[in-house]
Amino acid sequence: MNEQPEPLRRASSLARGSNPGRLVEVLRRQGPLPRVELARSTGLSFPAISAITSKLMAEDLLCEAETDAATLWPDDADEEDTDGGRRRGRPAVLLTLNPEFGRIIAVSLRMNLVETLIADFSGSALAQSRLELATRALNASALCELVIAQIDAMLEATATPRHRLLGIGIALQGIVDGDTGRHLWSPALSITDVDLAKPIRQAFGAEVVMANDAVAVALSLAAAEPALAQGLTATIMVGHGVGMGIIVDGEARWGAGAGSEIGHVKLALNGPQCRCGQRGCIEAHLADYALYRDARTFLDLPPAASQQPSEAQMALLRDRARSGDSRLEHLFQQAGHALAEAVATTISVLRPHHVILAGPGLQAFDMMRSAYEERLDQAVLPWLLKSTAIYVRPSESATIVDGMVRRTLRVVDRSLMETTE
Repeated sequence: MNEQPEPLRRASSLARGSNPGRLVEVLRRQGPLPRVELARSTGLSFPAISAITSKLMAEDLLCEAETDAATLWPDDADEEDTDGGRRRGRPAVLLTLNPEFGRIIAVSLRMNLVETLIADFSGSALAQSRLELATRALNASALCELVIAQIDAMLEATATPRHRLLGIGIALQGIVDGDTGRHLWSPALSITDVDLAKPIRQAFGAEVVMANDAVAVALSLAAAEPALAQGLTATIMVGHGVGMGIIVDGEARWGAGAGSEIGHVKLALNGPQCRCGQRGCIEAHLADYALYRDARTFLDLPPAASQQPSEAQMALLRDRARSGDSRLEHLFQQAGHALAEAVATTISVLRPHHVILAGPGLQAFDMMRSAYEERLDQAVLPWLLKSTAIYVRPSESATIVDGMVRRTLRVVDRSLMETTE
């Protein structure tokens, strides 16, 4: 099945990089706006905006947003009426992306966990599911069948016909080739070099977008805090593993975004065992599985499934550490040193405007902070360190699917703007 979904076919006359594309981008970023503000934000004339919005409304891509009739947009008085006069004192007519134009589904594949979210065309979540299973037991066929089944379940839960599905985003731990849609390596899977995009695209006839999960988190956090979307932003995600997503001006500019394996930078050649098969990686000191594994060498803790502790087990470990166990305090101090090395490497190599420390692993940052700050001051040139703003934003796994919806919508928007010859 290679045909475009029905909404994509209906809007395929819009040119990529065109004025309609600029308008859609502004609405995606700023939300509902009146025509006069669309003209200001896009740099287009008011007559051009009127023509474009009329066309997009005819395509069902735009609609009027519900507004408070008592609210006036500041510049409504500058809009021309049809008879050449001026409209004064009239409520603004806000235009917005039509939520019913289509649906987007995002899937996050992590160690022993699959999360799925379906959103409308405005990006608002409609339904979400969470499935725990042994992901490393899946072969390539079972993996594809699992993802397809989760997507079908979301469609059924929201009574969404398949032809309304515009795009599917898949976020994975590990190394992903976003351009080809291939999963190359992930600690959550025992299989490597699998083409996930092709069978899913064939099953649903929709855009399929793949990205590293840290890229998805970076997009979600930047959307929530616009200040973090200015310039080059590197998000280091700490949890099941340690990864990094790089975005520029709030967007994943390089293919499906730049995903860096910062967690596999070596701290020591003969350090602790990493899940990648090597020793001494940053991740082997900092990730959940490493902390829990090392704690079990001197504490009676329940075993973790597939060596990956659950959220409850990590909460137990943090509670034990905060109770004053000096051995656990030392373990988290070592993790703070490893986190500082990850930040130091990022700043020294990329010189980003922002570094965001994110992920569930940052719930223990209070126990890492002193060791982290001490090591960071030693590891980075002072003038380099001052040039980068660092933020701590502990985040839940649901942030991944939120960011993947945003990434997929951007790709779908561009497809909507393409011209068919």
